[in-house]
Amino acid sequence: MVSTGWRIQLAVEMAIWRMTDGGPSPLKSMPLDSERRLEEVLAEDPSMSGIDLLIIGRQVRTSYGGCIDLLALDSDGRVHVLELKRDRTPRDVVAQALDFGSWVQGLGLDDLEQIYRDHHDDETDLGGAFAQRYDSPLPNVVNADQQFTIIASELDPTSDRIVEFLAEFYGVPINAVFFRHFKDDDRDYLARTWLLDPQPTEATAQRPSRRKRRPWNGRDFYCVLGRVDDPYRWSIARKCGLLNAGGGSWYSKPLRNLTPGKRVFAYVGKADYGGIGQVTHEMIPARDAEVEVNGQVQSLLDQPGLSAEWRERAASDDPDLTDMVVPIKWFPTRSINEAVWEKGLFASQITVCKLPDEHTINTVESAFGPEPTID
Repeated sequence: MVSTGWRIQLAVEMAIWRMTDGGPSPLKSMPLDSERRLEEVLAEDPSMSGIDLLIIGRQVRTSYGGCIDLLALDSDGRVHVLELKRDRTPRDVVAQALDFGSWVQGLGLDDLEQIYRDHHDDETDLGGAFAQRYDSPLPNVVNADQQFTIIASELDPTSDRIVEFLAEFYGVPINAVFFRHFKDDDRDYLARTWLLDPQPTEATAQRPSRRKRRPWNGRDFYCVLGRVDDPYRWSIARKCGLLNAGGGSWYSKPLRNLTPGKRVFAYVGKADYGGIGQVTHEMIPARDAEVEVNGQVQSLLDQPGLSAEWRERAASDDPDLTDMVVPIKWFPTRSINEAVWEKGLFASQITVCKLPDEHTINTVESAFGPEPTID
């Protein structure tokens, strides 16, 4: 017998038994009265799909015609298209999901944010909703990849075969999940199963992505200034009007990105945001820095309150020891115990980096009040 290389994929079957004294008793399976109920359940609690999702919109109209049943975002910034099978043929529902995918892959972050606003009445934007859902800010890269999922109350062999063929032979990020309705006396149950493993395959994980980077406004930076258990750097920064970093070029080199006019959001480790300021001068060695006190310009190293250890390190010519500083004009700042904290604000261990997260920017700006005018 010659093998054709094809194998028959049978529809996944599910059964539930109730354990009784007389042995296992099978529960009666019956179709849902409406797959729209399934859409409503998933829109209310998308985690029932088996993946933690944030619903961006329901019945999202595309520019190609038709509406996506559910459009969602996962914690990695991947966009999910969830399509209910309803009474469509297997070919129709798969073709519809792929057609929607061709539209979704071209969406930028601004498009996704607009869709979220159009489908939600609350005042929370996409960034705020993401932070509340996942306890982290939106990733810098959003919609680099997509996932298409067909949802059904039952799945037929033809749908199985098409989805498996596209996913396994061509690497299309498509899957199917179906829910069965069981009744046990006056109790109703929903059971879920996936056609394929919902975890990304190695091939999918390594696929080159079309990156949709979160836009940066060209002005705002994030800067780490010490830790709550070692507040010395933050105290120097607040008192002397500067950002400082030392211990080698790995720590101080990022300060070069802070040119005059840039704005800095100062972060104190484990205490969160302590202030916002505007850069007034490019990076210089701490030993050359000057500060203005009572209208008089004085050397930074002559200021009281600086530790002998820091003063000695700052005065050193050794590039692996000396501190570098960036002069800055602070807007109102706060002590460590009054720092701004909220779930989902941007945080990184990098000394200085771009701050593209609008949720963090808006939250910290609101906490510190109107920005004063700087000449």
